[in-house]
Parts: sequence; structure tokens; C-alpha cells
Amino acid sequence: MKTFTLLIDGKDFDTGSYEYFPYADKMILDFKGTYKIVSDVKKGMLPSGAEEFIFARYVVADDETNGMAIESAYKASQAFRHFPVSVRRKIMLDMHDNLVSKKEEIIRLLIIEGHPKKLAEWEFSGMEKGCRPESINLFKDMLWTEVGCIGNETVYTARKPDGVVCVSPPKNAPCSNSLIASYALLGGNAIIVKPPLRSPLSTIYLWKEVVWRAARDNGAPPGTINLVVGNAKKILDEWLASPHINDILYFGTSENGIEIGNRIYAAGKKPILELSGNDMMFVWKDADLGKAINALLDAFLGSTQICMVPKAAAIHEDVYEEFSEKFISAVKQLRVGLPSDPDTYLTPVMKIKEFYEFLNDAIAKNATLVHGGQRVNHKGEPDENGVYIIPAVLTVDYGEDALSMKCVIKEENFFPLLPLIKIGGGSDEEIFNKMISVANTNEYGLRTSVWVRSNYFIRKFVRHIHNGGLLRINSRHVDFSLFLSTHGGTGKTGGPCGEMNYIWQKTTHLQGISLTREKVLVKR
Repeated sequence: MKTFTLLIDGKDFDTGSYEYFPYADKMILDFKGTYKIVSDVKKGMLPSGAEEFIFARYVVADDETNGMAIESAYKASQAFRHFPVSVRRKIMLDMHDNLVSKKEEIIRLLIIEGHPKKLAEWEFSGMEKGCRPESINLFKDMLWTEVGCIGNETVYTARKPDGVVCVSPPKNAPCSNSLIASYALLGGNAIIVKPPLRSPLSTIYLWKEVVWRAARDNGAPPGTINLVVGNAKKILDEWLASPHINDILYFGTSENGIEIGNRIYAAGKKPILELSGNDMMFVWKDADLGKAINALLDAFLGSTQICMVPKAAAIHEDVYEEFSEKFISAVKQLRVGLPSDPDTYLTPVMKIKEFYEFLNDAIAKNATLVHGGQRVNHKGEPDENGVYIIPAVLTVDYGEDALSMKCVIKEENFFPLLPLIKIGGGSDEEIFNKMISVANTNEYGLRTSVWVRSNYFIRKFVRHIHNGGLLRINSRHVDFSLFLSTHGGTGKTGGPCGEMNYIWQKTTHLQGISLTREKVLVKR
């Protein structure tokens, strides 16, 4: 059986304590049977055919492991901060090459962990696009800038490394999300990554075979990258208590994340928060409806259990009926199924109880359920115990009732429930103002997307939407752009200091430098 070890001080690290990871397909097909086999293996038994259910085992930290990682990272940071920026750039470029070469294996691991192929391919595309050479070169140049020269004084701005950066990626997509932390290397920092205890495999593979390999091959100190899997609370408490930790990049819900951010700040460390998203899409009357509909279908990627997919759409009344009809027709084509089935689009839903709470709240406030909402099994058959939900689409009229619904702007939809909000009742200027009000009163602020052709209204949307870390005009809501970060947001998404997160910037601090040279008089 394959073993995924930890990484401490540049070496594979095995504590002798293991957890076992079953194939996601098996968990869906036979949860009780698979769970029993995993339990038996953990007790030292080896049931016949266990290898058909269990993909691999992975090492779990003991009481000393995290402390060793901290010491290793701190020691490495003292040397790595002095590495030339050109070498750090080369690490990032090699990392990108490694990532591309490992594409098939990364996608395979994601599928084993339960990500349908369509979702895994989208995740990989974001990882690859987020660290292309064009972006790396730009960010490298922004670490040191000559601001200007007056007389014999030259002024520079420089970003200096914070030191040791700890990363706690989310449970739902730890591999793809954690890669943004690699930009801390460009800034000259050492990194400790804590993959989630129950789904660490693809993350361990990524950081060993893609990131650490690039760092090692370019002479980085052994402790520049460390991997620790274990009890999340214990590891976080040790990070907070250690004088050697500088920054903590934390992914999670807004409810827990804001509180943890306060604890990080109180401990004298820099919190970098990636929390819940409640993204919105706006469709103007002249929009390319075909492209807008395709973009909104991404709302159901992973059954909406992804922070950066659109969670609601506000649509101009002139095109509302046409848009809704065509969108619902497209939603009906989305398939449930096992992760290994290449046609599967939807995944098991973790918060089924909350789904129905949100749905009932919306219906009580005059929303209409026009499609979906039924529990089904992996074959799409009605099943009161099914772990899948047929995507639910609601039609909603703009007004006080709509804005008070949990599923519109009050709370994050983390399940396949999508309200289509009809914005009308006046002139285009009045409709525009209502859309802006919805956008800017959203307490979350990850991404906002707008579909509009009119140059006049393009300018107005760009000028007036101030909420969110990223604004996309006439492009796929969940797409990625060179030179822009893939993550970061305002409000409950990123906390009081939230914005689009350039991680190379967030894990460094700005220093102004004044250099004065005496003029040399040359005698002739």
C-alpha cells in the first residue's frame, strides 16, 4: 500500500502513526462497508480485498512533529531571505514546469479524493494559470522598485520577507487553494503547510513533487517547505504560541475565520484570511445571454461547495424570462454520478439540512422553486437518504423580501441552491442603481461578475462596484487572469483588511529606501 509521508527539514518524515484513505467512489457506493474495512485496517487487520477500497495510507504527526517543522522553517528562513530574487524567481518558474508535468497525476489524486473530473480539471487550470511565467516575472519586478531620483538622492521601495508563513488550506479543495501560498517563496519566506487531516493526499503530493522539488533543485535550505498533518486545533495553537511564526494563511468559514484572525493578530502575527464567499453575477439587458448562461452554470461546480462560484444572479427584467428559461434547460443537463465518471458534474452535498433551511426560508418569502431540490442517489434516482441534491433554481422578484432571504445576500449558499433575481420596476438607471445596491450591500466580497455590452454601463459598473476582491466583466466568473491573484476579498470574505490577495505581497512588508551618493568632482 502506498504511503504518503510528511516533509520535515527536507526529508520524508514517518512517525509510525497512520490514517487510511479510501477511494471516494467506494465511500459513495458502500459507505458502511468501506468504513468497516478502514476501521479493521487501522486495528491491524487486513480484510480480503482491502486494497480495492483503500487507496493509500498517510502519516499523522506526533506531539513533536509540528515543533520540528517550526524550528526547521525558522532556520531555513534566516538563510532563504538572503537568496537573490533571481533564484527565487527560478524556483517559481521551475514549480510551474513541475506542475504542468504532473497534471495527470494531480487530477487522478483529486478524483480519488472525490472531485469529479470536470471539477478537477477546472481546479488544475486555476493552479496553472495562477503561476504562469508572465505573472511570476511581473511580481518579481514589483518586489524592488526605483521610485525616483532627485539630485544625488535615489528613492526605492522594497518588499522584505516576513519570515515563516503557515498555511491551513480548506477541507473542500486543499490542493488547488494551497498553491497560492507558494508565492511566499518569491518574497523570500519559508513555509509550513498543514493539509487537512481527512483529505491530505493531493496536497502532500503537490507540495512535495511540485513545490519542494523546485525549491530543492535551486538550492533552497532543507526546511524551506514543511508538511504537517494532524490535529488542526493543536497545530494552530502551537503556531500562535511560537515566536518563530510570522504569518498565518487561514482558509475556512467566516464564522470561525474572523475569530481565528483576531487570535492571530492578538498573538502578534499577520492574519491572511480566505473565508466564505457569496458571489453575485449581474446580467444587463444587452448581455450575451449564451455566454452568461454558461458562466452561471459554474454555480453548480462541486454542487456549489466552492467559495468562488456565483451564488446568486441579478438579471435585468427585459431579458429575465428568456434567460431563466434557457438557464433552467441547461441545468437539467447536469449529471450526478461517481467522481470517476467523466460525465459527472455534481458531488455529494455536505450540508443537506442547511440546504432545506435556506430553501424553505426563500419560499416563505415568496420565492418560487422552478427546478430541483430533490435528494437522489449517485444514479440520479429519488432517495430520501441520497447524498446528492438536484440543483435547485429559484425565481425571485427584487424587493425587501428578496434581500432578507438567507440565500441572496445574507449568508453563503454552500449547497446547490441558486436564486435568479428579477431587477425591474423603472428606467435603466433605476435598475442599475438597484443592482449596485445589491452588489455593495453584500456582506461578503470575493468575486463579482457582470455581463453587459454597453460601453456606458460598463464604465458605470466598473466605477460603482467597490465590493469584492475581483470584478470580472464579460468573462467567466470562475476564470483566472494573468497578473491578478486568484484569491482574496472584502467584508466577511477577508476580514477588515480584506482585498485581492497577492500572497507575495501579503507575506512581505514594504520598506522605503533612500540612497544618497556624494557627487564626485572630476578634475580636468
